[in-house]
Amino acid sequence: MPGDEECDFPNCWEIEECGREPGGKNVADKGICVAASEKMGHSCWAIAGTLCKGKVQGTVAQKIGFCTNCEVHMLYNRSQGKRGREVAEKCPEEEERYIEMMIKLSGIV
Repeated sequence: MPGDEECDFPNCWEIEECGREPGGKNVADKGICVAASEKMGHSCWAIAGTLCKGKVQGTVAQKIGFCTNCEVHMLYNRSQGKRGREVAEKCPEEEERYIEMMIKLSGIV
């Protein structure tokens, strides 16, 4: 499987300017965001514990209502996002992790 070489879309931390990516301006105070450490910058709504708008969002179930109104989700959501299909195609490593998380969340595994 090819890697994510063509995955050149802005990550959530770039869009939201949170500064919690590796080397980011807020890492010393708030740590590296789980979306960055898990390399899920186009799928952050699928990860528990992201810090959005200065607040920890909790579990996926707890935060999904917040996320559906977020620019990142509206852009990269695989079923309805403006660029969701492109991310799925050009970011295969992230897409594989995203699918694994969605399967776990659905209770199949």
